[in-house]
Amino acid sequence: MATNSESNAAPGNAPSGADLPAVLTSTLGSADTLASQRVATLARIHQARVAQLTRNATAITKQYGANSQQAAAAQATVSTQQNTAARVAMMSQQLATPAPEVAANGWALHGRVFSADLQPRQRYCVFLVDANNTWQSTLGFSYTDSTGYFVIHYAPQGEAGNQEAATNEAAAPAAPALFVAVANDKAQPVQIGTTAFQPTTSMATYQNVALPAGEPPIGAPPAEIRKAAEPGG
Repeated sequence: MATNSESNAAPGNAPSGADLPAVLTSTLGSADTLASQRVATLARIHQARVAQLTRNATAITKQYGANSQQAAAAQATVSTQQNTAARVAMMSQQLATPAPEVAANGWALHGRVFSADLQPRQRYCVFLVDANNTWQSTLGFSYTDSTGYFVIHYAPQGEAGNQEAATNEAAAPAAPALFVAVANDKAQPVQIGTTAFQPTTSMATYQNVALPAGEPPIGAPPAEIRKAAEPGG
């Protein structure tokens, strides 16, 4: 005897086509929250591991002396674990950071600036340059906060009529390649990215920036950046 699959299906078990976007958004949001919670827990575990290894290293140093091979090995283990903990913490921060609002035809670049040992850098200036290291002033700049966080927004000016907009678009030069640059709290550039940043329209891109060891200055910043980034400037 033939059966009717539609009548036998339990109503409400599967979302309708109209409900799918909301269901997917809710599911993905829950997955993101779960992942963030798990990484945060992992970060706490690694921090506890650092504390334990540090205590062990202190005890070994007292027992064998600061210049002993045992003390050196114990401290190396601590350093390795500290680096791992810092990387996990960096990932946890990224997952917990909400995306900034983005204009319909604009984009945003946000992220954090860290030292070579993955400590956040505060009051550093993040800006974008082209392949000739020319600051793209229309994109502005951003200072990092106490967690190293920065955000640069881009929103295009109001669109003209369709015909005029099409003419302007056809006549406009191609957008230059953009590179993320960082100046320290003394307005000295300490890093210029070697990989071009490619913005995605209507989306925010997250990027972590790890500075080189020692953060040696690499030249003079654009005059506008120096004026803005220097304390009291």
